[in-house]
Amino acid sequence: MSLEKNIAEVFALPESAVTDSLALNDIPTWDSLAHMMLIVRLEETYQVQFSGDEIADLRAIGDIRNTLRAHGAAV
Repeated sequence: MSLEKNIAEVFALPESAVTDSLALNDIPTWDSLAHMMLIVRLEETYQVQFSGDEIADLRAIGDIRNTLRAHGAAV
């Protein structure tokens, strides 16, 4: 499943709206619970484990993509 599809499903957005510049403040449904739901989903999908600092620093879709790439995930 693509990164865009995962994010769209967690935040109830159209997949076409998910761009690297989309940030926490742009998504009303991006609260702390949804953030953790996304983290769990991404860790399961991409077989990675984020550190606490990485989780706290994920504030935009581009941040998520870059962090996944740093873990060797193909996104």
